[in-house]
Amino acid sequence: MIGSIYLDEGSSRDLQAKFRSRYRNVDILLIDDVQFLAKKQAVQEELFHTFNALQSESKQIVLTSDVPPKEIATLEERLRTRFEGGLIADIQPPDAETKIAILKQKAFERKAIVPPDVLEFLARDSGTDVRTLEGRLTKVVFASKLHEKPITMELAMTALREAVSEEHETVTSDKIIGSVCSFYKISRENLLGKSKKKELVQPRQICAYLMCEIMNIPLVSIGEVMGGRDHTTVIHSREKIANLVKVNDRIAKDVEDIRNMILKQ
Repeated sequence: MIGSIYLDEGSSRDLQAKFRSRYRNVDILLIDDVQFLAKKQAVQEELFHTFNALQSESKQIVLTSDVPPKEIATLEERLRTRFEGGLIADIQPPDAETKIAILKQKAFERKAIVPPDVLEFLARDSGTDVRTLEGRLTKVVFASKLHEKPITMELAMTALREAVSEEHETVTSDKIIGSVCSFYKISRENLLGKSKKKELVQPRQICAYLMCEIMNIPLVSIGEVMGGRDHTTVIHSREKIANLVKVNDRIAKDVEDIRNMILKQ
């Protein structure tokens, strides 16, 4: 049994309950973005006891973070030492060879025959985000099925060129930012600024989420247009809103209304 939890800015009480009722009885515990434990003392307390309980039973614990344990602010020392006691792996963005290997696997899963030259073409200029890489492959496979033609370099180039024409030119980052600002009646400066007010943070996260969903550009580029933010912040925003739209009807409706505004302009 695998337990996974995404640590975000939600209720510490809810997270405590989840840890207690479910995550101490798993074989593998996966925690994404563990750096968000900073300043969450109650959650750190629960994780400490959960960590000990699982470790005593020789269960596996996998943590991800955008910084090493020693650089996580306000992390309790007892947790820091436990994090550092395991294997620490520095995962870098995929190189060209890794991208091609990922594409081969994804193509195999889709039962698609993709020539080596097309794999290399898809891997080039695809940024560092695996989702973008997979999205490029998806467009080419879809074009192949739509036109009932084998995947060739010509077909791949045409498919991506059409996708860029439809997405990049029709929907721009400025259009998405403008739609979010209009919907929430806030200024562009406030949306892209550094304020941590809730009435600004959530629209900012929704804006980043919609850019990820609609535009075919690297996360680094999205971070730049979102006020010079790091790509990990964009990832957090995307995952936060992706989770909220599943459980929060108001957020889901807001996102859908803004999406319709963008696509109808």
